Amino acid sequence: MTLKEAYKILGVSKENTDREIKAKYKKLLIMYHPDSDPTGKRDPEDDDKIRLVIEAYRKIRESEGEPYFDTYEFTWDAMENKDAYAQRNIFFQFKIYDEALPPSKMARGRFVWDPDMEEFHLFAKSVLEACKETISGRDIIQEPDIVKNIFHLMMQEYVLPADAARKIGKKIRQEGDCEVYSFSGFIKKEPGSSLGSAPASATPLTIYLREDRAVVEELVTGRILGTISFDEDELYYVVLPLLEDPQVEARVAITKVETVRRGKERVVVAIELAIPTGLTDRPVINGKLIKKLLR
Repeated sequence: MTLKEAYKILGVSKENTDREIKAKYKKLLIMYHPDSDPTGKRDPEDDDKIRLVIEAYRKIRESEGEPYFDTYEFTWDAMENKDAYAQRNIFFQFKIYDEALPPSKMARGRFVWDPDMEEFHLFAKSVLEACKETISGRDIIQEPDIVKNIFHLMMQEYVLPADAARKIGKKIRQEGDCEVYSFSGFIKKEPGSSLGSAPASATPLTIYLREDRAVVEELVTGRILGTISFDEDELYYVVLPLLEDPQVEARVAITKVETVRRGKERVVVAIELAIPTGLTDRPVINGKLIKKLLR
């Protein structure tokens, strides 16, 4: 097998990072593993595909001067938050001729979310199911606000914000001991805010967290423009917690103004987070708060 063939088999290139290559390798192993076939009909060709995937990954690693240690075992190797309130299922969605099959259960445990391995919508589905299992048979199931709060508390236990930010954010530069990652969002006008015409893109802005919402205001005038919303739901669980971290420096700048439905404007912003390279997440433990809501 040539190096060019190895890249083609994994569907990557020399432009991909080591992390991206390993993530693709792991996903292909899951896809072709004999124990993960949701149809119960094993394709004999999958054994050859597994062999090629392993050989291709080994070829790429060795070409980079790195030893190959991975063994072919079907285990979910994300770290666990052993003090999380509940276990959850890990789901993977297979496709046959571009048709998505129902999600298949791959593992169960107190695994934190790994963006390289687990699609966010499947992660959220697993936490919602864990939430439903927790409140099953209780009267609070009829109280949407309490159920929503328990769900969010559980989500926090499975997300490591800094680790996830490094995986899903766009790294734009290095600043001393910090890596700067960029995320896209937009300003949502809040009741009582004074956002009229959008300020110029050069206007200095500041961003901070208030009551679990990211507030944007003009640095000079103090005029509140609104709160930040995201098109990607995962950013609420990644960016917002990092705004609270005193070790992370946050900046925001207007990138463009879009015209959306009915002629309304949407102010798009870039949020930059300077994350120290040595910053390590501490898993959140919300058991006491969850138990209090379950009473």
